[in-house]
Order: sequence, then structure tokens, then C-alpha cells
Amino acid sequence: MLSRCRLSSIPTVHFKRPLRFPPTPPPASFQTNTDAPNHAHPFHRTNSSFRPSRRSAFTPVVESAHYFCSNALKVSAKMGFLCEGKQFHGHVVKLGLHNLQSLQIHVLNLYVNCKEFNDAQKLFGEMPVRNVVAWNTLIYGLVNRGSEYKPNLYLGFYYFRRMLLEAVSPDDITINGLFRGCIELNGVEIGRQLHCFLVKLGFDSNCFVGSALVDFYAKYGLVEDAKRAFDFLLCRDLVLWNVMVNCYASSSLAVGAFRVFNLMRLEGVQGDEFTFSSLLSSCRSFGSCEPGKQVHGIIIRQAFDSDVLVSSALVDMYAKNDNIGDAWKVFDAMPIKNVISWTTIIVGYGLHGKEKEAIKLLREMLGEHFYPDELTLASIVSSCGNVSSTTELMKIHAYMVKFGFDFFSSIANALISAYSKCGSISGASKCFDLVVEPDRVTWTSIICAYAFHGFSKEATEVFEKMLTYGTRPDHIAFLAVLSACSHGGLVKKGLHYFRLMTDDYLIIPDSKHYTCLIDLLGRAGLVDEAFTALTSIPTEADPSTLGAFIGACKVHGNVGLAKWAAEKLFALEPNKPVNYTLMSNIYSSEGHWDDVARTGGEIHTFVSGDESHLQAPEVYSMLGMLLRLMKEKSYTRTPSYRRRSLTSDPRSTPDRIPYSPSSPYNDASTGQKSSSGKSVVAVAARSFAGVFVSCFTPPETKSSVSFAGSEEFRAPFVFPDASRDGSERRRGSSRGIYSNPNNSRHASEPRSVKFTMEEINKATKSFSPSCKIGQGGFGTVYKGRLEDGTFVAIKRAKKSVYDKHLGVEFQSEIQMLAQVEHLSLVKFYGYLEHQDEKIVVVEYVPNGNLRQHLDCLHGEILELAARLDIAINVAHAVTYLHTYTDHPIIHRDIKSSNILLTENLRAKVADFGFARLAADSDSGATHVSTQVKGTAGYLDPEYLRTHQLTEKSDVYSFGVLLVELVTGRRPIEPKRETKERITAKWAMKKFTNGDTFSILDPRLERRAASDLAIIEKILELALQCLAPRRQNRPSMRRCAEILWSIRKDYKEVLAPDFCSFSSPSQIST
Repeated sequence: MLSRCRLSSIPTVHFKRPLRFPPTPPPASFQTNTDAPNHAHPFHRTNSSFRPSRRSAFTPVVESAHYFCSNALKVSAKMGFLCEGKQFHGHVVKLGLHNLQSLQIHVLNLYVNCKEFNDAQKLFGEMPVRNVVAWNTLIYGLVNRGSEYKPNLYLGFYYFRRMLLEAVSPDDITINGLFRGCIELNGVEIGRQLHCFLVKLGFDSNCFVGSALVDFYAKYGLVEDAKRAFDFLLCRDLVLWNVMVNCYASSSLAVGAFRVFNLMRLEGVQGDEFTFSSLLSSCRSFGSCEPGKQVHGIIIRQAFDSDVLVSSALVDMYAKNDNIGDAWKVFDAMPIKNVISWTTIIVGYGLHGKEKEAIKLLREMLGEHFYPDELTLASIVSSCGNVSSTTELMKIHAYMVKFGFDFFSSIANALISAYSKCGSISGASKCFDLVVEPDRVTWTSIICAYAFHGFSKEATEVFEKMLTYGTRPDHIAFLAVLSACSHGGLVKKGLHYFRLMTDDYLIIPDSKHYTCLIDLLGRAGLVDEAFTALTSIPTEADPSTLGAFIGACKVHGNVGLAKWAAEKLFALEPNKPVNYTLMSNIYSSEGHWDDVARTGGEIHTFVSGDESHLQAPEVYSMLGMLLRLMKEKSYTRTPSYRRRSLTSDPRSTPDRIPYSPSSPYNDASTGQKSSSGKSVVAVAARSFAGVFVSCFTPPETKSSVSFAGSEEFRAPFVFPDASRDGSERRRGSSRGIYSNPNNSRHASEPRSVKFTMEEINKATKSFSPSCKIGQGGFGTVYKGRLEDGTFVAIKRAKKSVYDKHLGVEFQSEIQMLAQVEHLSLVKFYGYLEHQDEKIVVVEYVPNGNLRQHLDCLHGEILELAARLDIAINVAHAVTYLHTYTDHPIIHRDIKSSNILLTENLRAKVADFGFARLAADSDSGATHVSTQVKGTAGYLDPEYLRTHQLTEKSDVYSFGVLLVELVTGRRPIEPKRETKERITAKWAMKKFTNGDTFSILDPRLERRAASDLAIIEKILELALQCLAPRRQNRPSMRRCAEILWSIRKDYKEVLAPDFCSFSSPSQIST
């Protein structure tokens, strides 16, 4: 009975053997009911009499055949298997079940989904009884499935009229489908009539129909009509709110979109990914990122930042609001990327003139096995043209030809423009010749290409050919052909095209068209005619138009008209030197030397070593004083410091200077300050800048202040008492084993050096791929070996435009690591800044990170005992940072991938790129206000909301880490159900409900019964750490104490085999 159909990949069922029972006719109750009462209501449902149970009407065999055919037809319709569906239709007829209305509807749905509308209409006409479901199936199919063929849309409305004539009452699905048809037909009036009809039927208060009605008005930009329909609905679901928000957003009414969103939240409806995508698309109307940032905050709080649709919308919002840096950060943090997100960031870089970075991103996209679409390739091709990268353009062109993208009109248009910008007019011409049906953009692109390269004759010929083909030119096409005529001196043709544009095509010329016209007349010596055209411009001439006219006057020696135009130009652009230079050249060419001197006096030039200015002695005197002040305050490397640094480390050389955050040229803020709290040199420099500007200020202004009378400049010379240098607070001077009160500040610092590029190349074999061990947020990590045999991890990050934050992270990491030294922190060896590279050298930890071990990537399962030891190590490390350093340090990025493990599973906290010094408690400060940084899923919600950073933010991240250790899950699981996506929130809810076992890592279930009490204690601590308010969270020191107590309890439970729990080797590693 089972066999394969013609499509070998699709198993279907064929009945090969004859039936052992005669076909059973359908029950009488399922035949046409001629005795049905004639109801008075005009829309009586004709299927109302079909009430009997199918189970009572069928024999078991027929019922099973009916059930099988019903599901088989559903699958065929859904998958579009027409041939297989027709076979099932034949078996339905053979079985005698073809008069069953339910199967008739399934067959009808099959033909509609497969766009076999002739067969669908034939079957529909043969149906003895047609209920509302049958009508909806046919009407909805014609309107939606057949929308590419316009007669099908009208046919759908035809059947709707027949439905009413046969007294079948439409339902909300019928109305919803018809509104879709109105949108496809551009039938505003039909839609309004349908609106009136549904008001008569009482459907205007139906939420489902109301969503379709609001969407219909929104598609036509009828916002007020959509708002009236929306206000009339009493019951509003999330879909309806989304439609209304999108209505305002698509009409560029951002304020209205945000107003609807606020009203939605007041009514207790939470947005979804479609809500936030619509809101973010409307933010461009504000011309600022601030509203978008507020939406971004809500997105993070509602855990939608891991949704690929929302993240792509965020990238697009930041990119279109000139904030490509934040766009990259959002993209880089996306846990899941798709073609849309890659395309969005690539297009964003292309729009911001960062074409090289866009090309690099395309390579990364292909490396991640994402394949670009039409929009991606069009953007990349434009980027190649903007940077004149012919080689890259040809590679991408070959890729597009290979995969058939060159037939897209947008791709062809971009190729024509790109080849033109790369200097290959022949390449642009060949691309144009390959276009089968050029559109207006294609014609305009090739005309612009010819005009750009000075082929005026070819440009005009293509324009004439464009008109012959019946393509209507727009203002850009006319601008291109006018530019070609201007460059080629084709005065008659240029004037003809200008009249053609204004008289025949009724296009109003803008300033660019007038600039081309004036340049055309001026080049031909028709200066008077150009002057007439200039004065006939209905609006004020812009600088480019005036510049073209002045250039024509220069060529033909008309100083009078040039002077007239120059006065207007200077009023529009008084600070642009090229305008004055242009007029100065005109005056000099005509021998007007007084005018040359007058015009030249408006320009100041600055040249290195120049002493021609009248106040040059005063300027150089101030500059000398500033330099002396810098030397006195140790703003340059002094010999005494170099001698001191040579003795501080036996490995130091004259070219290698130990890094110390307290050294004067690593942190200028350690120098002496004025009584106002500002750096002496900073105040002096600001005064110097003010006096320097005053040298070039006209004498009648009040800003001309003499150097001797500058009180601000004298102020820095009143220095504070030098005895204050030794009164700095040393927070760690008397705290435990981590500091020694007898040691000086420099003596207690870890020894770190500045490596040379030669040493780094030798250690990594010139960054050989064989030494590469990973890739992190900072950059690529290599394993290296120093001259003394020490293995180190060398983190290398090249500067790039879309990674500007790496410079800040680099400085933060080396400053923090140079101050700390702890058994559970990675050891810092040194650093290197060399040209465009930044390199950090730290301890090599060979056993991967905690996240890898939780995922069992190393082949071994982390038992609960080992996980508890890891948590204790991390707690001790963070306690040291918060309590026992000279100044408390907030790590700000505690997460499992930053916890490295030794071979004996000793945990070491790494990556100080986001670390910050905590608030100075002696000054009364309670927090540090800073931009939010960290990793999604670990971020303190109070920090996200207030931007106030404290040590308790690390406590929250540690709480997430504890949950991660118990559950084995990542903090954000985007592929799980919505309620389980945020692991900490899900786990704590389960734990508080007493369901601890369900959140346990499956790898720990072997000993779950005996370990459950210990696990509950760990989760109890995690619950405290995850408290919403920082005041309710314990300190890290308290966390370490609690974990140590839990460890002692666990030791008692596992007394017989505790030796495997924490061996001496592990503790001493």
C-alpha cells in the first residue's frame, strides 16, 4: 500500500489494491438539505443544519479513510504538492467521499493554494452546499494567492457579491481578505464602501476586522481615518496596537507613533518585536538618536535585544542617525545574525563613506556562510565605486555573474555607476548593454557616466535614445545631460534640453540645473546671457551657482559682474577662503592691486616657522612659556625618570619603559593642579588659545586682551602646597594579606614592561596561524613563548574604524592589570603600542574558559564540587578588586567566557577592558555615572536604568554566573521559549516555586538527590545577588564567606571521597 511518488523526497500514499468493502455513500445528513426551513434573515447560514456527529454517521473504516484523506490534502495544500493532491482527490472520489463537505473544502483549498483557479472554480460550482468556510476559501485564495494577476482580484469581489446573493453571511475572515484585495487593487473607494458595509453588519467593533481596516487606511497614508477606526474599537489586542504604531511610523509621524506606544503601555500591553521595529524605523524623523536610545533601553529591559529583527532595526536606526559606532556595537553583540542584519550594517557603513570597512564586512559575512542578497551587493558595488577599488569591484562582479545577480536592475545600475567612478567607462558601457529592459535609473546612470568622463556626444545620444524608448526622464536625468552639454560646450543642445525640461515635462529646475545652465553659457562666452539667467532664478542663488558665474567672469575678464556676484557669495559664505582667493585672482589678472590687497587682508594663513604676522613675537613668547611649564610639570620624559625605571625591573632596557598608571606621562592627571582643581598646563593652554585668537581679532572688539593683563594665565603660577603629594589615601595599606603597609606604592606594583615589536614577533613566530588560540572581543589571541621560556597569551587588536572602542579598552586593561596581582586573576606581563597595533601580554591559561567546560567542549563534565570551587575562586578575585586594591575596581564584565581555568580547574578572572575605578567613598560619592558597558544577560538592571555603576553591579553579574553554573545554560537562550529566554529570570522563578530539580543542569542529575540541598543554598545566594535594588544585594566579600560555608557543608556530605573535591594541587595552582 505504501510506495514512493514521482518526487523521490516526498513519501505519499497510493492505494494499489482494490477495496475489500463497497464504497459507502455519504450519510443523509451530509447531503443537500432540501427541507431546511426558510429563515427570514437575509444572511441565514445554510450550513446551520449540519449538526450530527461524524462519529455516529461513519463506519470505523470510512472514518479512518476520511481522517487520512483530510490530513493528506491539508499537507499537500500547505506544501504546494499539486500532483500528489490530485491523486488524493481521485482516491476521495473512488471511496465515495467526494460529497462530504469537509473534504470538498480541503480539495478546494488545495487548488487555491496551488493557484489552479480554474479547477477551484469548477469544483466550487459543483459543490451542492457552500457554507461560509467554502466561500472564504475561494475568496481569500483569489484575493491573496492570485494577487499578481489583477483579474483574480476582481473575481474575488465577484464571488463576494454572489455570496451575499445566496444569503450566506460573511464573517471576519471574509472581510479581512477583501481589505487585502483593496490594497492590491489600490481601491480606496472600494475599501470605503466595504467599511460602510461592515458597519451595517456590526463588524466595526471586531478587533480582527478592525486591524485589517486600520492597516488598509495606513497603507494609503490616511492616518486620520485609521485613527478614527482605531478609536472606535473597544477591545484592542497587540496586533491592533502594532498596526496603529506602524501606521504612524510608515507615514513618518514619529511623535504619533510614540504617543500610541505610550498609550499602549498605559493600558498594560507589552510590545513585541514588531512594535519595536516600527518605533525604531520612525526615529529617523527626529534627527537624533535620543528617542531611539530610550526605545533601546526598553528593549533591553524586556529582553528583546537578542531578537534578530529588533537588533537589525536598532542597527539601522543608529546608522541612519549618523551613529555608526553604536550601530556596530549593537551588531557585534547580536547572538544570532542573519542576512538582513549583515546587510543593514554593510549598507550603514556604505552610507557613512566607510566603504573599505563595508567591503571587509562582506568578506566576514561570506566567511560566516551568509550569502548576500540584492541589496547587500548593490551597496557593496557602490562602496567599491566610491573608493575606486577596481580589483574588488571585478571580484564582486564575477561573484554576481556566477550566482545570477547581474540580471537585477538595481545591481546593473550600481555596476554602471561603480565602473564609471573607477575610471572604466568601457566597463560601464558593457554593463549597460547587457541590461535587457533598462529603466529610468539605468538610463540616467549611463548618462551620468558619460558626462562624468567628458563624453558629451555619447551622453546626449543616450538621452535621445532614452526618449525614443518612451522612458520619461526625471530631474536627475536632465541634470546629467545638462552637465554633459556644459562640459562639451554644446550650447544649443543644452538650451534645448533646459526648455524641454521646463516646457514639455513641467519639471521645475533647482539650483543645480541653473548652475549647469550658467556654466554652459559662461564657458561659451555668453556672460550677459548667464547674468540674465542668474537674475531670473526665482529663489536666491546658492554659492555653487554664484561660483560658476564668477568663474565665467574670470575667463572672460568681466570684473564688474564678478564683483557683483562676489559680494553675494561673501555674504553667503564669509568664512570660506577659496571664495576670497578666487576674487583675488580675478583682481590680480586685471591689475587691480588695491582690491587684491583688500581681499587678501580678509584671509589669515598659518605656516610652520612663519614670523610675518605683526603679533608673532607675542604669540611665540606665550608658546615658549607654555612649553617651559609643560617641562616643569613633567609632561615630557625626563632623564631622571628613565634612570629610575631602569632599576625597577631587571628585564628593562633603555627602549622598554615599565608601565605604571602613576607615571606622569601615562596619566597626565597626576600632575600638580591649580587651586581650582584643574591641571596647570590645561588652564595655561586654554588661556594661550584665547590670547592667540585675540591676535586676529579686529582692534575695536572687546576680546582683544593684552597678555600682561590675563589673570587666568597668571593663576597657574600660584601652585598648591607640594606637601599634599604624600597625603593620598591608600585604601589597601592595612587590609589583609593582599598588601604590605611597609611597601611603597611603586614597590607593591606588579612588574610589567613595554615589549618591543621584535620580541612579540619572536614569541609568536610573526603571528603565525599555528600560534593562534582564539578570538575575543578585544581581538585575536596568540600563544607565545618569551626568551626565558615563559608561555604567555598575546592579545592583538588592530585599530579599525568600526572598533574605536578598542583604544579605550586597551588603556583600561593595561592600567587595571598593572595595579593588581592575585592568584585568581590572570597575571599581567606587559603591553605594546606599535603604529596601528595594540598588544597586551598576559598569563597563558591552557585549559580554556568556563563556558567551554559547561558546554563539555573539552570532553569532561564539571561536577558540582568543581563548580563550587570555581565560584569561590571568582568570589575571592572580585573581593580583592573591590576591597584590597589601592582604589576599588569594578570589573564590569564578570561572565563565564572571561573565567579561565587552569589544568587543575583553578579559576582566573580575565579581560579588564570594561573595568572602572569605583567611587571615592571618602568624598561622599556613592556611585560612578558612566555609559553602560558589559555583556547582555549579565548587566545589572539598575545600572542599565540609571547609568550609576557600583561594586554591586559585579555582584549582580556574579549572581548570573551562579545560575549559569547550576543550570549549565547561557544567560540568554534565544532559541528557547519566551519564558525561558532569560535564564536567571526563569531559574529564579522556578526556584522560588520550589521546582529546583527542573532547572538543574542535566549533567548534574546523576547526584541530584544527594546534592539538592547544596544546590538550593547556591541558588539562595544567587537570588540575593540578583535583587533588583543594589541595597538588597550582599557584598562580594559576604558572597565569598557564604560560598566557603557551603563548601564546608558539602565537604561533610562528601567526606569519604572529598579528596577528589579539592586536591592540594588545585588549591596551590
